[in-house]
Amino acid sequence: MGAHLSTSNPDNVPDSWSRLLTWIALVCVVLSCAVFLRRAHAAFEAASTAPGVAVTSGFEEESFFAVWRAGHDRPVYADATRLPFASAYFNWLFYSAYALPVRAAMPLTGDAGIPLIGRLVTAVGAIAGGIALLLLAQRVRSGQPAVAAALAAFVFSGPLVGWWAHTLRPDIWALTLEMWALVALLLGYRRRPLGTAMVTALLFYGAWAFKQTYVLGLGAALLFLIYRRQWRPASVLTLASIGLWLATFLLMGTDYRTAFLHVATTNVYYPALGLRNLGDMLVKSAPLWLLLMPLLSRSGNSPCDTSIPLARDTRTLGWLGLLSTLPPSFAASCKLGATSNYYFTSLVMLSLLAIGLVALPGSRRWAMPGLLAAAALQCLVLMGYAGKTDLADQTGRLTAIWRVWQEQPEPRFSSLTSLNLPWLNVGSPSLVIAFNYGLERSAGRSLEHGGLGGLIADGYFRSLLLPSDTGEEYDGASLRRYRRGTTSHGLAVFHREPAPTK
Repeated sequence: MGAHLSTSNPDNVPDSWSRLLTWIALVCVVLSCAVFLRRAHAAFEAASTAPGVAVTSGFEEESFFAVWRAGHDRPVYADATRLPFASAYFNWLFYSAYALPVRAAMPLTGDAGIPLIGRLVTAVGAIAGGIALLLLAQRVRSGQPAVAAALAAFVFSGPLVGWWAHTLRPDIWALTLEMWALVALLLGYRRRPLGTAMVTALLFYGAWAFKQTYVLGLGAALLFLIYRRQWRPASVLTLASIGLWLATFLLMGTDYRTAFLHVATTNVYYPALGLRNLGDMLVKSAPLWLLLMPLLSRSGNSPCDTSIPLARDTRTLGWLGLLSTLPPSFAASCKLGATSNYYFTSLVMLSLLAIGLVALPGSRRWAMPGLLAAAALQCLVLMGYAGKTDLADQTGRLTAIWRVWQEQPEPRFSSLTSLNLPWLNVGSPSLVIAFNYGLERSAGRSLEHGGLGGLIADGYFRSLLLPSDTGEEYDGASLRRYRRGTTSHGLAVFHREPAPTK
């Protein structure tokens, strides 16, 4: 007789193949968890070694400073044209939610604990997002918990999310709330359509309230409800979302609205950057694309499709979501300073589609190459051949710079803005300059004291830390009142000359 077949095996795959698939999935889970924990350790260690100096995402120090302001009940949305020329780009719930644990921990950690506490909160968000995807995948793939766990672990700890799971930024919690909203929609819209629409609206609002760009999941959910001819839930979801947004704009005040408008309109876009980010996304999510291979051999919801309604809904939402989120994600990723994190919602849609496709009868075998690729990719990351799992180089360099810089007299300013954080400079203004400060100056916007250049020209700073290739000027101001001193790791210290005696 042929190979023994499991009677509980809907794909009629030999038990040996089923066991092999389970082992590959478990290896993928272990490797994904190892990568996640290794990066978590590195992020927390860096936060302790050089508090706020080593960053895990670009311009993370701006979020450190904004959360510091929120934790000390200072205005978060302030005029970036006035000292300290700082800005707040993200939405209100990010700052408020992170300020709560930061404020509670301050008696023990002081302000220097903000990077560590914030990164811990983000890591918890990544775990919560993975749990949501795991619950859905288990419901869709009944009897296959290992495959479900492998997919969930790869999505929220894989190369695309990467260090974003360990940085003080709003993206992960926004993505997690979006993930829970999509899961709630899929699990509840058939039984309790209106109640589900309200719960989903609150979760989508939470995602938006963390970061304003997280509206693509809401758009995909509306497309799904319209496709399923669920007109009343779609109307409730639309009206509730609009109502919550309007209430936010009315209640948050003028400074919030001004900052919101300013962030939305002060941007520069480069198509070449968008293409680079698209390529990065495709490489880092390649294992999930491999899981779409069942489409090559079957025709979607055919008469032979005996998968459960939830699996069909998951595939449909995944398709609609992928098609509707990829174009705006590409457009957003063309923005100056953007990375492939703008594809996080598309990553979730891709995972929903993959989960739904693997649930098709006869498609379990197609999970094998995708899971193998996911395990191999995470193994390469863990071994240091692709990506990084430590911050040793950055931490070592910045710690050496800080040893030199902390001895310099205040008030002082560093072009490396992570060295300007308030807990590192008690006698200096916290000049954690906004990322778009250069755009503001180029646009001719009036800045208090003439901006950094005006302060330098007036000799306000006793010490400056500037790129070692700085010439006779910085930020449009002459450095004639300063003399060049120590150089360390591409940065030079400048000291203010004593005022000439008359």
